[in-house]
Amino acid sequence: ADQINQLEIKLESYEKNTTNEIAVVTIPSLDGDVIENVAQDIFTKWGIGKKDKPARPDDSGRSGGNNGVLLLISLAARKTRIQTGYGVEGALTDITTSYIQSDIIRPAFKNGDYFSGINGAVDQMIAALGGTAIVPDNYNPNHSSSKIPWNFIIIFIVICFQILSAVLAPSKSWWA
Repeated sequence: ADQINQLEIKLESYEKNTTNEIAVVTIPSLDGDVIENVAQDIFTKWGIGKKDKPARPDDSGRSGGNNGVLLLISLAARKTRIQTGYGVEGALTDITTSYIQSDIIRPAFKNGDYFSGINGAVDQMIAALGGTAIVPDNYNPNHSSSKIPWNFIIIFIVICFQILSAVLAPSKSWWA
């Protein structure tokens, strides 16, 4: 309860100072749906963000901005989603939200420290909406140590086959 209260105070204070709305929602399950659909439904139904407010004061020339952000956490599915309004897409890009989910939320959640992951994600979103570049220059959202580089393996096999074909082609005895 104390951690929830601390987070609510932070979000309310941020909204009062900037008019940007950040909502954190945890749900028990996705009920057979994908997290993207559930996030969009909640974002739309709850009306997160103000349609007539830009995300930053310097965006006042943009029309129809929506300055809302939803951090959705599905406990049973073990998935998270950051849904952004049109007005904040420039600050919270796909790579930025990917970084927040993979490098801020996921490690904390794996350690069982849910508050630290959520609070850290909110802090990073606030920083990004304020114009701070939070993604490290060397960040690669597709890089994972457990992934097998299939494209390299396939290219290597093709090159080996071509070399083998070039060496054995003159004798034609290997074709049989």
